[in-house]
Amino acid sequence: MRRNPDDDKDPFGGGFNGIEDLLAGMTGGDEPPVDVHEYDDEIRVVAELPDVTADDMEIQCDGRTVAIYAAVKPRPVMTRVNLPSYVNEQSLHWSLNNGILEITMDHGTDPANIGFH
Repeated sequence: MRRNPDDDKDPFGGGFNGIEDLLAGMTGGDEPPVDVHEYDDEIRVVAELPDVTADDMEIQCDGRTVAIYAAVKPRPVMTRVNLPSYVNEQSLHWSLNNGILEITMDHGTDPANIGFH
């Protein structure tokens, strides 16, 4: 089968150049790098948030997901992290040091496990 040299040309004539940048601006841009570590007694979430201060931060947890929001310019940072298991959202502690956010939470129980016998 022969290759058609026209296949390498942009079929839209360059009309969509920069569409990724446009969409990134509409959705808030790139999400920060986030690592999730599960230990015997806790779950730890570590996120890289350069140029963010503690006053800019808002963190929410529903027991299964952690939402991180930072009101910084030119664009706010927002990300959601699905946790590998349920946590006690009341045990959430966080610290921000040199642009590294560290969140720790104790393991919790599955709210759907209501203990039928």
